[in-house]
Amino acid sequence: MDALYITLIAVLGAFLLINLILFALALFVKKAAFGSRCDKNPLLKYFTAEDFNLSQKVINIAEPQKNQYIRAVLYKKDAAAQKDGLIIFCHGMGPGHIAYTTEIAYFCNLGYAVLAPDYLGCNLSGGKSIKSFKNGTDSVVAAVLYARENLTRYGKIYLVGHSWGGYAALTAAEEIGADKIVALSAPDKPERAIYNAVESRLPKPVAKLLYPYIALVCGGKSAAESARSVSSPVLLVQGDKDRAVPPENAVYYRAEGDNIQKLLSSGKGHNPYNTVRAEKKLAELSSALQNAKNTDVEYFKKFDFSAATEEDMGVMEEIVRFLA
Repeated sequence: MDALYITLIAVLGAFLLINLILFALALFVKKAAFGSRCDKNPLLKYFTAEDFNLSQKVINIAEPQKNQYIRAVLYKKDAAAQKDGLIIFCHGMGPGHIAYTTEIAYFCNLGYAVLAPDYLGCNLSGGKSIKSFKNGTDSVVAAVLYARENLTRYGKIYLVGHSWGGYAALTAAEEIGADKIVALSAPDKPERAIYNAVESRLPKPVAKLLYPYIALVCGGKSAAESARSVSSPVLLVQGDKDRAVPPENAVYYRAEGDNIQKLLSSGKGHNPYNTVRAEKKLAELSSALQNAKNTDVEYFKKFDFSAATEEDMGVMEEIVRFLA
C-alpha cells in the first residue's frame, strides 16, 4: 500500500511539474510576442506624408492610463474634394501605421480623410509594450470615440485593418459600432495566431501540448464571431496563399453572414493589397533581416522599397467600391 501511495504521489508530482513547465513556457511565448514595443527598424525606409504630398496632424486621442497615451495621425490630400466618410486605418503587427503609408495615401488621393492610430506600445504612442491582442481593439475603440466627438464633419466612420488590424477592426466594431468594416488577412482567434507563429519552432507534440496554455494566457474574442454579429457591412479580403494566417484561423474562411462580402486574392500571401511582385520583394526583405544582411547597411540603402509596397489596384479598387 505504501508503494502504491508513493507511486501515485510521484505521478501527481510529475503531472503538476509538466503543467507548470508548460504554463511557464506559455508565459514566455506571451512575453516574446507582446512584451516589448513595436517601433521602426532603422534599417528600413518608411514612406511619410511628404512622400505623397499629404497633410498630416498628430493627435493625442486618448490616455487610458496615467503617463500613457494613444496617438493617431490625421491624413488628408488638401487638393482633393473630401468624400463623405472617415477611414480609420488599423495597422498590423509591426512599427505602427507608418508601415501602411502607401495604402493611406491611396485613400487620401481619392478624397478620404484617414485617421491612423498607433496602438499602445507602437510608434508614436506611449507604453512599454504592446501587451496583448486586445490592445489593438482598445486602441481602435479609442480612435472611434475620438472621431465621433471631434471629427463629425467627415460623417460616416469606416474601419479598414490588416492582420492584427483586421482583428482589431472587427472586434472594435462589435464593441462600439462602425458604418462599414474592411478586414484584410484577419486572424480569428489570438491564441491560434500565436500558436501558428511558434509551432514551426517547436517539436509538434510539444506545440500541441502547449496550445491550451497559450489559449489560457493569450486567448481573446473571436473576430469571426464579431464579423457575424455586427449589423454593418463587412468585407473580408484574403490571399489564397497566406501562411501567416492559414485557413484554420482566417476570419475569411470562418465567418459567413448576410452582412459579409468576401474577396479572395489569387496568388497572394499575407498582403493581398500588394501585387505578387511586391510580396516577393517583401519576402526578400524579410529574409535579409533574418540573415547576415541585417548588418549590411548598403543592402538596405539600395533596396527598392517602392517596389515592395506596390499596390494591387484591382484589390484596392474593390475596397473603395465597397466603401462607396
